[in-house]
Parts: sequence; C-alpha cells; structure tokens
Amino acid sequence: MRIMRPTRSVDWTKDRIAALPTPDVRQLRTNAERLNDPEIMQRCDAVLGERPRGGGAGARRKDGTPRPAKKRALETGGAA
Repeated sequence: MRIMRPTRSVDWTKDRIAALPTPDVRQLRTNAERLNDPEIMQRCDAVLGERPRGGGAGARRKDGTPRPAKKRALETGGAA
C-alpha cells in the first residue's frame, strides 16, 4: 500500500501568488513550509524577492534622513 500525498485544491502559480498582498504571500510561504511543499515556497520567495522592501514606520528616505513623525491630534476629554 502506498501513501499518497493529498492533492491541492488550489494551483498556486507564480502569477496567482504575485496578485496577493505581501502579508498573504508571507503567510502562504509559512503554510507551504509547514506542509513541506518546496515548490510553493520557491515561488513565494521569488515573488517576495521582486517586491520593494521598507516604507514602514521609521523608514528612511532615499537620502538617508529619517521621515518626520506624523503629528497626533491632542485628545481632549475627561471632566471639566
């Protein structure tokens, strides 16, 4: 008796992976790693490698200077 690997209900092509937002690609890669699917892991790595990095909070501009912090609105509340 031979143990067969379950078939995938979704065919994850590189184009389909590229259409996902970056957090979803990272999650797909994590799931593929957990399920021991190196083909999907490689496709996710290729898509993530093509995407720009950074740009989040605290990121620096191209000239190396930090971005200015966003001004927060003062909270007014409580008893007067």
